[in-house]
Amino acid sequence: MTEKTVKTPDGRALSYRERGPGDVLALLEFGPDAPSTAWLEYALMVSSVEAIDGVPVIRPQTRVQLEQLANQIGNDGIEALSMALFGPDAQATPDAEAQAAKN
Repeated sequence: MTEKTVKTPDGRALSYRERGPGDVLALLEFGPDAPSTAWLEYALMVSSVEAIDGVPVIRPQTRVQLEQLANQIGNDGIEALSMALFGPDAQATPDAEAQAAKN
């Protein structure tokens, strides 16, 4: 899988690589007993980051490391990654989704 880079609104560069099935299994090892799809997608998105502003990050091996990386990425970074990996629909709020379903 090819490494890509996305710019955050605050000007940082996040290099990321989409994760594969083995990565999902690794996350399941330190995730909740019954992870939701949302938790797994979020954890995969966070763990997809390879570098921040060209500085390599260590792939999380524990839940605490995953949380620390998420904090390092920050809200702007999470939003940029979400758009890059899942597209604009990933930003829809529950109210917007309900409204769209009515239309």
